[in-house]
Amino acid sequence: MKKIKLKKKVDMAISYADDVTKKDIADRLGISPSGFNQRLNTGKFTQEELETIASVLNAEYVSYFQFPDGKKI
Repeated sequence: MKKIKLKKKVDMAISYADDVTKKDIADRLGISPSGFNQRLNTGKFTQEELETIASVLNAEYVSYFQFPDGKKI
């Protein structure tokens, strides 16, 4: 399975969401739109920031390790 980079995932999610712009997300993160684009290009976001992005998109961001016994970390 091909790995999709974070930038592409966020761009796809923005396209899928109704009436949400990168500026909306930048505002919610408290950074400039150009700062958001720079961070998007490097893919450097904290888990909390990714959850905030998901919230703006009316989505859920899920990222964890799941073990065979069902334990999620």
